[in-house]
Amino acid sequence: MIVHYQLTISMADHMKIKHPLLISAVLVSCVAFGQERCNCLDNLQETIQKTEENYAGFPDKINPANRARYSQLKNTLQEKAVDSNTPMDCYLLLKEYVNFFYDKHFRIEYNAQIDSSVIDDMHRTDKQFGQTGDHSIEGVWRDVNNTEIAIIKQGKNTYKAIKRSSENDQFPKGFVYFTLVKNGDNFSTKLYNRNINVDIPAKKIGNLLRIWNFQLWAKTGATLSGNEEEEFESWRGNNNGLLFKKLNSDFSYLKIPTFENNEGAIHQLVTKSDSAIRNTKYLIIDLRGNGGGSSGWVSLIPYLATNQIDQGETYLRVSKANVSKKLQDLDGFVNHPIPDDYKKYFPEETLNRYKKTYKELPETSETFYPLPSVSFPLDSVLKQPVKVAILVDEFGGSSTEYFFHLAKQSKKVITYGRPTIGMMDYAGMSNPTKLPFDAFKLYIPIEKSSWTDANPIDRTGFTPQMVIDEARENWIDYVMEDLSKIP
Repeated sequence: MIVHYQLTISMADHMKIKHPLLISAVLVSCVAFGQERCNCLDNLQETIQKTEENYAGFPDKINPANRARYSQLKNTLQEKAVDSNTPMDCYLLLKEYVNFFYDKHFRIEYNAQIDSSVIDDMHRTDKQFGQTGDHSIEGVWRDVNNTEIAIIKQGKNTYKAIKRSSENDQFPKGFVYFTLVKNGDNFSTKLYNRNINVDIPAKKIGNLLRIWNFQLWAKTGATLSGNEEEEFESWRGNNNGLLFKKLNSDFSYLKIPTFENNEGAIHQLVTKSDSAIRNTKYLIIDLRGNGGGSSGWVSLIPYLATNQIDQGETYLRVSKANVSKKLQDLDGFVNHPIPDDYKKYFPEETLNRYKKTYKELPETSETFYPLPSVSFPLDSVLKQPVKVAILVDEFGGSSTEYFFHLAKQSKKVITYGRPTIGMMDYAGMSNPTKLPFDAFKLYIPIEKSSWTDANPIDRTGFTPQMVIDEARENWIDYVMEDLSKIP
């Protein structure tokens, strides 16, 4: 299935943060590279120039109310850059510039320097946490790859996750895999192998610790509930938490904690479960924790469609570089035959719009140009499921938010949960912008979404129809009870 894929590439798709952890050989080469010096002023000026030329959010986010503040920020950072020639110091300046725009899709990464911190007082941590089973964040945790960590408090609201044992890397005992900083009921995470301007959220849920849609840890010594054990095991074998089951004769349940690089796995699970879903009155699609990825949600469209699902236009920020990128994307639709399996998504009217765009883009003088996208035609309305519940939470972002938006077109769908994270107003940053220092990667969104002008979500996220305030472990029971009341 071909979709307007530029809209569905998320932070997770680029960060590639997974277990097993990086091997020590990579650590050595990256540290050596990270000790190089860089010309920070050159990197900052290039970042500013490319942002002002190509960033889709720039015309919207820099306005008369904040233009003076923006100019002052540039001047201040340029002055600091003259004396900031180490990569880490320079990265922090670039991060301050990029974060001015408050856009979680607009990213700067420094991928060379790895935090190699080691806490060697393991005797104390072994004694303190060897038999822990309490419900605090401190204690011993494990993942499905047989890595075991101790999370210890170090300073106010700061916690270090240190290695106790692992079969997957050569790091010494006491190596700091990640740092957690408490932020209300949640945490922000600094991973040892990523410097990125966007906070990585984490949350302790019962006896499980979720680091966005990248990692899941279980508390050692605690008795996991049946649901917790099932969720933990669903991450084994690179399954990334995918799970389908029948809750009872009326309810099917599909859990998708991430859309990152697993379109094939989602399609395979949905295909295997298709008969059960079509013979069940209700379907619950649980997207809690799902920070996005690519377009794995396409496999779910037939179960919720009650009419044609239109993706709508997005808007390209017109610049020489952006137009060049977009013409490359459009070339496959305009200058090559459409495969037979996809022809129903490309009727003559749609193809003509693509051809018109391909012709007009190099000539337009507009600031933004509307881009066409495919729609999902309605083959038939499935008799069952009668209703589809979509669950989201404060971790839901990017392509999860995009699917949430499309699903509102269905008369079957009811959305539940809590407001999403807010990171889909601007997108289309699949290719990094090259900076003078190779270890810096700048990802600039070049398109804005159909809703951005009228109802932007970067600061609010999308709010479900039914906001759930109850304890998280009761969400499924709440949804089942609510759906059962619907005739």
